[in-house]
Amino acid sequence: MKITGRLVTFSLVLAINFVYIFFYYIRDGYVSFLQWIGLPITLILAWFFGRKFDEAKYFSEKDPLTEIYNRRIIEPFFTKITSIADRNQQMVTVFLIDVNNFKMINDQYGHQKGDDLLKHLAKLLVNCMRTSDVVARWGGDEFIIICPNITNLAAIDEINKRINERLETSTFFDLDISLSIGSATYPNEGKNLEQLIRTADKKMYKMKIEGKK
Repeated sequence: MKITGRLVTFSLVLAINFVYIFFYYIRDGYVSFLQWIGLPITLILAWFFGRKFDEAKYFSEKDPLTEIYNRRIIEPFFTKITSIADRNQQMVTVFLIDVNNFKMINDQYGHQKGDDLLKHLAKLLVNCMRTSDVVARWGGDEFIIICPNITNLAAIDEINKRINERLETSTFFDLDISLSIGSATYPNEGKNLEQLIRTADKKMYKMKIEGKK
């Protein structure tokens, strides 16, 4: 969690207090005990309210279960990333990822185990990707990844391979976990996020069906 709110409020209140104390020192030639004691009290309050702001901002952007980005942050991220891509004549690839047989895992092992699996996968996906990529929980057992400057099918296949290899080498309560992954590239396969997700979802569903054969 970032501490921007705390730093801003703390610095602002500190500056105001120093101006206040300096004013009374210039006017009266001294600073009273009550004026000095007010300084730490107001700074503590500033830090407290700054923390509340940071918490509110954090939970407006992050999924409370997996602690990665949530769905509502994806649209502004996508707009920003594609704007940069347009200027640099680059492409952006959207990956949609679904956990196979997730309902069966919930039914057989309980929802707590299902939640633990989602947290495990969120960390795995973040560790697989670059710092410039955006990993978020799309909803339920689905994740979305937005990757700027992915230029060809070979790069997309490499990401799919990396995720599956990392999944195979990780252990989660000795369960056999598999993923279905679909992708779509901007601007070739869609001019907006909705079109790209629709295309990626079709590919993901096709992969899921083929995996059941």
